[in-house]
Amino acid sequence: MSKVKLIPGLFALMRMANTRKERIEQAEATYCPDPIGEVAKQMHPDFLSLMVHRVAEENDSVRTYRLVCAGDGISLPVFQAGQYISVKLSIGQTQTSRAYTISSAPYEAEGENGYYEITVRKKPGGCVSGYLFDNWKAGTKVYATGPHGDFYYCPLRDHKDIVALAGGAGITPFRSMMKQLAVKEKELTLTLLYGCKDGTDVLFEKELDALIEKESGRFRRVNTYETAPQGECQGYLDAKFINENIQNPQNKTFFICGPAIMYEFLRDEFSKVGNLRRKQLRFEVGGAPDDVTKRKDWPKEAKAKAVQLTVHIGNLSYDIPAGTTESILASIERAGLLLDSCCRSGECGICRSKLNNGDVFIIPDNDGRRVVDKQLGYIHPCSTYPLSDCSVTIPPPNSVKNT
Repeated sequence: MSKVKLIPGLFALMRMANTRKERIEQAEATYCPDPIGEVAKQMHPDFLSLMVHRVAEENDSVRTYRLVCAGDGISLPVFQAGQYISVKLSIGQTQTSRAYTISSAPYEAEGENGYYEITVRKKPGGCVSGYLFDNWKAGTKVYATGPHGDFYYCPLRDHKDIVALAGGAGITPFRSMMKQLAVKEKELTLTLLYGCKDGTDVLFEKELDALIEKESGRFRRVNTYETAPQGECQGYLDAKFINENIQNPQNKTFFICGPAIMYEFLRDEFSKVGNLRRKQLRFEVGGAPDDVTKRKDWPKEAKAKAVQLTVHIGNLSYDIPAGTTESILASIERAGLLLDSCCRSGECGICRSKLNNGDVFIIPDNDGRRVVDKQLGYIHPCSTYPLSDCSVTIPPPNSVKNT
């Protein structure tokens, strides 16, 4: 008869489990305060109940919305300059969300009178931006989650000399950074390289100039334009422009925020800027591309066509129409189904779902999946496009409210 080999520590584990069970049975039923848990809830609430306090017109197509807590005596969660909130919306039958960088500084969110500001550009034909411009006014209730994201300065990772590359409305995280650095982080420097279409495209110019004058020697701004005003630099945020304005790039961290086409262009251009390591380049999540077929890595054999998407949620199944040029998340939302999401760029994994079958295209530089998820067939629907009929299993929605 063979002997049973005992696993080391098994008896100790069994005793620990029994002891735990006995203590639970003997414990009093009265509430035990959890101060650490309460602080954690304040810093990371399930959702944010906000209200539009003020709307500022930056130009004809850009507005800044100041958001405050909807309830009295409630403080906003702290955040890092460069993070975003995910605004939850109901537009007709569509349940959707959009990520907006907080353009105000972290110190401005402190206390009972604290606020977040988000700056929104109205896109031609844009469903969500158009909805905000038409409906968000002082007093409008807003539900969101966050703050989210890792597009912020970290002393363990980043150089103290920061180079910020902004394209158009991509200035928003750098406004937050500059305002915060002027008050809290005196040892850091920041050079802003700002690419705009023309002079009317420049945002927060007077405010940023005042900060640069106040923090002379620490902050600097250099603009370049597609159509340059008199006496200004004309061109793009390319390797030539960076090399002309940045000395010793190997000793700096580059933060980049702008449209998706700018990211694709700069990834090639940075190969001509010094001997940079990957960790020196920090790209902000940019959301879904306006036209995924214009990407260089879009499969040439793929065609814009209608496909069918079978969506499983628990014991329920739905067959919904989809298209090869629309993300799986967008198709699900358009069908009136709710799939929780935050970044809409493949980074955060909130919308993580199981691909049961079908061919898909996943944007490579937006593929934030873990290795094991890739092996097991999980996808992030916000950055995944169906190339054929597909079947996916999505998680049930959480309790976050939508406006």
